[in-house]
Amino acid sequence: MSKPVTLIVAACLLLLTTQAHSNTNAAEAAAMAWLEAIDSGQYEQAWESSSSLLKRPLSPDMLKRTIGAARRDLGAVQSRRRVGVIRDTSMPGAPSGDYMVFTFQTQFENKPRGVETITPHLEGDAWKVSGYYIQ
Repeated sequence: MSKPVTLIVAACLLLLTTQAHSNTNAAEAAAMAWLEAIDSGQYEQAWESSSSLLKRPLSPDMLKRTIGAARRDLGAVQSRRRVGVIRDTSMPGAPSGDYMVFTFQTQFENKPRGVETITPHLEGDAWKVSGYYIQ
């Protein structure tokens, strides 16, 4: 491969890598803001910033009851550390699109080794949470 072609290919790969990193940062920022709202009991704020995929089946009150029940016995969050991220274009039962699946090792007051999975979905030009699971 000639040197100019190699440089063009390298530049394209660098741009793609930079774009992927930027998407991961934006998706993680949306996920963390959503989690912080949940952690502080601001369920209405979390619902407002959620994806339509989450809002459609859940009212703000249903979100509060569902997550409140799931986290009630766990206690307050002591620490949270990202342990994985996967980008995908489909999720079970959801339309095709851009998704990021973040996995966090979370230490709760009453459960030292919890695992949270949160899935932001790209809606228009903004990442919004479309799913949350806790183990």
